[in-house]
Amino acid sequence: MSNIYKEQSYLLLVQLGSLYILLTLVQHFVLQSLGLQHVIPIALSHPLWVATLLAPVVLYLRSKYYWLHWMRVHGTQPAPVYPHRDRLLGTDWIVDMSKAISSHSILQLWDGLFSSVGNTFWAKNVGAWIVMTNEPENVKALLSGQFETWQIAGVRQKAMVLALGPRAIFSVNGHAWHDARAMMRPSFVRNQIADLECTERHVEAFLDRVPRDGQRVDLQELLYMFTMDISTDFMFGYSTNTLSDPSLEALDFTRCFDYALLSATRRARLGWVTLLVPDKKLNEAAATCRRFIDRYVKEALASGKEKERPYVFMNEMLASGASQEYVRDQLLAMILGGRDTSASTMSSLFWILARRPDVVEKMRTEIVGLGGRKPNWEEMKELKYLNMVLKEALRLWAPVSTNSREAVKDTVLPKGGGPDGQSPLFVPKGTGCRWSSYSLHRRKDIYGEDAEEFRPERWEKFRATWGKLRLTFAPLYPPPLPGTQSSLSTEAR
Repeated sequence: MSNIYKEQSYLLLVQLGSLYILLTLVQHFVLQSLGLQHVIPIALSHPLWVATLLAPVVLYLRSKYYWLHWMRVHGTQPAPVYPHRDRLLGTDWIVDMSKAISSHSILQLWDGLFSSVGNTFWAKNVGAWIVMTNEPENVKALLSGQFETWQIAGVRQKAMVLALGPRAIFSVNGHAWHDARAMMRPSFVRNQIADLECTERHVEAFLDRVPRDGQRVDLQELLYMFTMDISTDFMFGYSTNTLSDPSLEALDFTRCFDYALLSATRRARLGWVTLLVPDKKLNEAAATCRRFIDRYVKEALASGKEKERPYVFMNEMLASGASQEYVRDQLLAMILGGRDTSASTMSSLFWILARRPDVVEKMRTEIVGLGGRKPNWEEMKELKYLNMVLKEALRLWAPVSTNSREAVKDTVLPKGGGPDGQSPLFVPKGTGCRWSSYSLHRRKDIYGEDAEEFRPERWEKFRATWGKLRLTFAPLYPPPLPGTQSSLSTEAR
């Protein structure tokens, strides 16, 4: 049966079912009005129960009709569907995802699904349909062309509000997002983030913690401490100093911040079912983080003195007239953006460099050309091989390796429909869409047969076609946010 006949059949069934329900309700009202409900009990009760059971069926048929109608009007095609074991609710999806998260293999699982099911496909997460994609044009639509249509909503927004606060730039949409970005953007001009003296101090503390006798060391843990120290120093004018002389309060804040983000991320990935499981520890961790930030905000307001350092992000925010609560939420969001992205990228980079002495030698040769001088921002941009190494690390191990949005109105994604996945795809309001930068950056049809290999030289070839290629390269949180320059500056140093 063609889609047009299916559409008309669904419409007819919806009309007949709706008519039956309407007549039953009218009958029920008339009998009640005439006081005959006890005289004709069967005529009253039997049709009413049938109508009650029929109502959800009619709603389901209506959604099927609406879906087919939209597909026909907008020229879209259906996408592949994940092969569920539980086709009714899709409970197998959340079970499989939970296992993969616990075994730290969720990215590899999704990458395999994109290869076997399709670059864009539907999956059901405990009754709620979601779109999974690694198509660059879809990612562009989500984050640029249809930015106002695809928003942070539902479970993900609730999770971010719990972890960072209701005003944080990662928790809001629309005008609130643009206002937050506009307020913070001037604070991240290059001459302010390129604070080499601040960086140098924390680099020395980091190196002091690295054994010089060849002993093994958990470098990732030290890198997260390093980026936390430098982020808080830049944001507050005071550092947590977790590498050198941390206070108990700073250690508690770091521990709670880690837990709040981990818990929020897990909730966002698993969906609405997580709302049924309260997390008292998450609430307590978030409260500890807020108290830690509030202390520095209140001290800055109470002192009214100019800091010795020429620039402190928190002071600039307070000087703009923003409320204490607003400043606190943005500070938490910026610590997330400044700490985690840098630490994640540097962890991956050091893991690579430990196995690639040839890359280390090429980097050393380029840096020696500076003659021992500390480079400024413009000079760091001219270190071409270093920048290619950073791009290649970001490609293979993007800090934001997966993300999601929810459609706030009916919309159409550019790709995903049809047998070849090249036709538009209709997505109804309320549907979530998750994309994977991890998988997108490993597509051989985009990056070549050696897409899974670390080869910085590939970026020499791509420089000439960067305008087109940049649509496929989404390692951070686009559109560009304040803090991106800061993160890349820290990694380059």
